Amino acid sequence: MEEKNKKEAKVLKPDFKKSMNDANAPKAEELTYEQLKTVASNLKMQCDQLYQRLQEAQRVIGSFNDIGMLLSILDKSDYFSESFVSRCSEKIEGVVSSMLDKSEEAEKAEE
Repeated sequence: MEEKNKKEAKVLKPDFKKSMNDANAPKAEELTYEQLKTVASNLKMQCDQLYQRLQEAQRVIGSFNDIGMLLSILDKSDYFSESFVSRCSEKIEGVVSSMLDKSEEAEKAEE
């Protein structure tokens, strides 16, 4: 069985090399310096946009983590003073309302 696999592998190697050296095979297009510069500039712009989106996603995740902590404080409000619990609920309202405002603005921008 192993001999058969070795023979098949030997047969495949020359065919592979032949196809790699085939004159009819399509060649990779060479780019000019200006084209390469343009491609690099476009890739940098895409990278910057992705980085900005990542930063925004991290801010949103941070907001959700903050809201989770504040909700757990409200859940255990018996252990905290009324003024502190009130401040936590106001903070939740502020964060959620700003998130709602942003989503409404995004919906209007898409229209």
